[in-house]
Formats: sequence, structure tokens, C-alpha cells
Amino acid sequence: MNLHALASPSGRRSSRRSRGPARVSRLAKRARKPERPGLSLKGSGLVFVATKGGDIRGPSRRGAGLYAWDTRHLSRYEFRPRGGPLRLSSAEVLPDGARLEYSLGRSTRVERRIRIDSKIEDEWTVANTGARVTAFDAELVADADFRDLFEVRRRLRTTRGRLHPPAADGGRLRLGYTAVDGAEHSTEIVAPAKAWRVARRPARTRLRTVVSPGERRSFRVEISVRSSLPSPRLGKRDWRAWEQSSTVFASDSPDLDAWLARSSLDLFLLSDRTADGYFPSAGIPWFVAPFGRDSIITALFALPLRRDLAPAVLRMLADHQGKADVPQRDEEPGRIAHEIRQGEIVRTGGAFGTPYYGSVDATPLFVWLAAEAARWMPERDLVGEFETSLRAALAWMDERGDLDGDGFIEFERRAPTGILNQMWKDSGESLLGANGRRPPGPIAAVEVQAYAYAAWRSLAEVVSRRDPSWAASLNGRADRMRARFEPAFWVAQRSFYAQALDGRKRQIRDVVSNPGHVLWTGIASPTRGRATARRLRAADLASGWGIRTRSSRSIHFDPGNYQNGAVWPHDTAIAAAGMARYG
Repeated sequence: MNLHALASPSGRRSSRRSRGPARVSRLAKRARKPERPGLSLKGSGLVFVATKGGDIRGPSRRGAGLYAWDTRHLSRYEFRPRGGPLRLSSAEVLPDGARLEYSLGRSTRVERRIRIDSKIEDEWTVANTGARVTAFDAELVADADFRDLFEVRRRLRTTRGRLHPPAADGGRLRLGYTAVDGAEHSTEIVAPAKAWRVARRPARTRLRTVVSPGERRSFRVEISVRSSLPSPRLGKRDWRAWEQSSTVFASDSPDLDAWLARSSLDLFLLSDRTADGYFPSAGIPWFVAPFGRDSIITALFALPLRRDLAPAVLRMLADHQGKADVPQRDEEPGRIAHEIRQGEIVRTGGAFGTPYYGSVDATPLFVWLAAEAARWMPERDLVGEFETSLRAALAWMDERGDLDGDGFIEFERRAPTGILNQMWKDSGESLLGANGRRPPGPIAAVEVQAYAYAAWRSLAEVVSRRDPSWAASLNGRADRMRARFEPAFWVAQRSFYAQALDGRKRQIRDVVSNPGHVLWTGIASPTRGRATARRLRAADLASGWGIRTRSSRSIHFDPGNYQNGAVWPHDTAIAAAGMARYG
């Protein structure tokens, strides 16, 4: 699960990379304290990650760079003024980029406006507030290593493609790379300069402008990227159009209104505009890609604000729905993808492949989203539009998803390099037995059964008039799930639901936040639902900031671990919605 990328700086997946023993040792030492980026901007297919001052200072700065197609298209982009460093005065993220202000010496003020969409426009304005003529004289340093995003995040790698020498024509610089599988990537920088020096990497050029007292002078640098890989058909994002077409929420609290407006902007910044509507990515900067679970939950929560996220998510996931049995990707017919990547490592077999299908909950959530969106959009026949995909997903839930025929949906990894815990808490240590070890599989997670119940029940209501027999079949599945769910998952001694059942149908009883998702779906009985709500509000789970992912009384509790004690906004929001449902 990657929604933590929005709110938790500690949220990252572990990965490695290798270039021989000595190289690994040096990288390991550097990787212990990776620099946290200060400025992260997203456009249509582009992600710009830099220092607070807007510089990309080289690959040693860990994640900084300009990314497209899960590839780092710039690993160096730095302005070095003569006469001293630029001192950042202020920075503001805007719907289309960022505005930064700097001081240089006593009498020079510099304003910088970065605009990002399918390319980057980096506009600089130099103001002379002194009494003498001044010159802004800076060296621009640029390079691209074209490393795969997973490689940047420390995944081991033994082979790379061919990095082309920089090429320049006047103020135009071209950087290129041919991947192992033949895919071509290039970055072009156009600067108001006479020439680039490219004999040695990184490339360098000089930018100079003379400014009289009281005068302002501007110049602009443009950055564009290209690839031979397929490009998603993305439209130009328009914040004003988004605002005008979104539901307006107003209250008597200025703070709440400001928070709601900021939330809408954050969602806009996360999303790409497709032919079917806006599609939300899972998180900036590392998870700017379609993620089944994350995108579905975001679209579900966003229905009151923007209905068009749901069709975009449904279309993307339906187009990549599992078609065959491919263990290397955990793919099965009807299964909804967990993650869709484009990088060189996943394309060439260095990871679990793409699309990757290792999430057990994305498929029932897909069905639930389609049904809820159909309710919100009666003017559009979403069930008819996605009926083939819905029936395939339902078949997976009945057949492939039930690994041992007991009526519950379970998971067990098949891909050797795939995800072990294929629920939303997908870190390796998020599912632990009383002995501190991972229980044997297959695993039936408590929230997954609840999602399946909600999917069947919600779709049954939507199709009840058009296809009564289908609705009856769906309701029958929901009824049977509810009947078997309570005795299997309820822990009477704790007045709470178990986190999961292991492969021997033993309860995994540690107190965690997952039962909050049970309340959200309505599968819990009224009495047990209210008891669960009371337990979620107890001090060991309710931290004051939100619901802890694991009880502070647990021997496995770790407040610094992002799924064994940390608070997740979406997890708390789901629990809050569930508690409201049960009063």
C-alpha cells in the first residue's frame, strides 16, 4: 500500500542494487541516510524531485531527479551563480509547478517559476534593487544517468544499457540512453546560451544577464523528455477547470474550508488527466504509477468531490486485468493488477514484471468501486460498460481467490520476487503470530472478506432491476460470507476481530487497525460493530493523531515502523467512516 507516500516520510519499500562487492559496500554506506527531497512536483507523466532550492545535485543525492517512464531523465540540474550561492527566501507549490525566491548578495533578488506539465519551463527573473549595474552570471550543470527508478531506490542490478555521450548544438543539449531491451530515452535542455561544454560529464554552460538599477531581466530554460516506450494519452491538466467542476464544500469554519480546498488541490496534483477522467497516482515521488488498491480507495473516497476519478480508475484497471496464469507476476485470469510500471528493470525480468498482480484485495475493491460509482453516476451505464471485467473479477473471487475452498479469499505468493503479504499492510513484518514469526499460508485477511461482502452486496443492489437472478446470486454470496465471517474472525476475549486466519484456520489475534475496515463495509453485526468501534477508540489504538496500525500494548509495536505502529491517514479515515456507520 502506498498512500503513505503522501504523509509519511518513513514510508518506503526496501530494495537493493549491486555493481560488484566494492561498489555494493560503498552504496550501502551511502544508503544508510538517504537525503530527503525538499521539492517534489508532478506534471503529466513527469516528476521533478529536487532540493528545497530546486537543484538536482547529482546521483549521490539519492532520489533527486527528473523522472518519466520510471526512468531518471535528469540526474543533475544545478545553477551555480558567481559571487556566492543563491539563498532561498521562500518557496510555494502551485497547481502547475512552484515559485521560489532567492537573494544573491545585498542587491540582487531572483524569482524562479517552474512550470511542469508534459515538459518543464524554468523561468528566472533577476531584479536589481541596488544603485549600480549588476550581472547575474551562473553556470548551469546538467546530466542524466537514465537509471531505473527501482535502481535509484537501491535495487541490485548487474547489467545496464548504453549511455550516449552528450551532444550539443548552440544552447540545445541532448542526453540519451539505449536500454537493455533496446528502448530509447532522451532528454533535451534548451537554454539561452551560446554553447554547452560536453567534452566531460556533466555538461556545462554559462548563463549571463546584465541588470541595471531598478530593472528586471528574465530568461527561460526548457526541458523535454522522449522515449520509444508507449506514452499514455494524457490531457493537459487545468486547475481552474478542476475547481469549477468539483463539488464545493462550505462550512462555518475557515480552517476546515481551507483544509478541504487544500485536499482538493493535493488530489489534483496527484492525478493525470485521461480520456475517461482524472486518474490518481499512489504517491509523489516514488509511486507515480497506477496502483490497484490505492487508486480504487482514492476514487471511492473522492466520489462526493469528483465522480470522474472512478471511471478513469476502472478503465485503467480493466484494460490491465489478468488474462492468463503467469506465476512470475502473480497473474491470474480476472485478477486486478496491484502495480503497473514501465521501468527497465521490470521490463527485462530484473523484478516481478509488469503489470504485477500481487494484491488480494484489489479485485473485490474493483467490483465495489464499479457498483458505488454506478450509484453516483446513474446517467452512465458503468455496470454495462465494465460487465465483462466485473464478471471476470467475480469469477476470480469465487475460484482462484479461494485457495482452499472454504469460502474465504486468501493469498499466497507465487512470484519468487513478489510481495509476500498481499494485503494493504504489505510490508514483510506486518503479519506476525504470537511467536513473532509469519504464520503459514494461505492467509485470509479480515478486511479482504469484508471488501468481498461489500462488493457482492453493493453490486447486487445496482443490478437488481436489470438482472434479478444475478442480483440474487450476488446477495447469496454476501449472505454466506457474513454467516461464516463472524464465527471465524471474532475474538470474544478481546471483543475485536482477528487480523487474519492462517493456513490452518487459526486466528492471528494481535490487535491492529484492520478491523476498522470491517466496519466500513457493514459486514459486522450491530453488537460486534459497536464493540469494535469502542476498541478502536481505546488509548492503545487511538493515538490522538489517528488510529495506530498496531496496538501500543503489542510486543510487536514499533511507532517508527510504518505498518506496525505508525498512523496512516487513509486507515484512520476508513475506521472513522466505519465507526460512524455503527453509531
